[in-house]
Amino acid sequence: MPVIKVWCLPKIPEDWLRKLHKDIVYAVTNVKELGLSNENDMTCLFDMMSYGLGEEIIIEVTGLFKKPERTDEVRLRLATELGRAVDAMFPNALVECFVYPFEPNQGFWCNRSMSI
Repeated sequence: MPVIKVWCLPKIPEDWLRKLHKDIVYAVTNVKELGLSNENDMTCLFDMMSYGLGEEIIIEVTGLFKKPERTDEVRLRLATELGRAVDAMFPNALVECFVYPFEPNQGFWCNRSMSI
């Protein structure tokens, strides 16, 4: 299950955070080759700062299991979709998105049965 972490957000109202979450889920599920269909297929984490005021926002995608259909081009499209979703809400910030493919044999454990 991919984990999408959005770092260095400025303090925002909860309704903005809910909209950002919805936009992120839409961006991820819009990349059909990932095979993800809703918010239950991913984890979104947000980090808000009391300083910096959202001048630079970093998005990291980890836990994205390597599969043949998850090519470099697909990961690039995911980074673009996520970056654009966050940029739309924070157009004055520098937004960067990093997508890290993951091999479970590098070290992985889960207390629930998962389809990799």
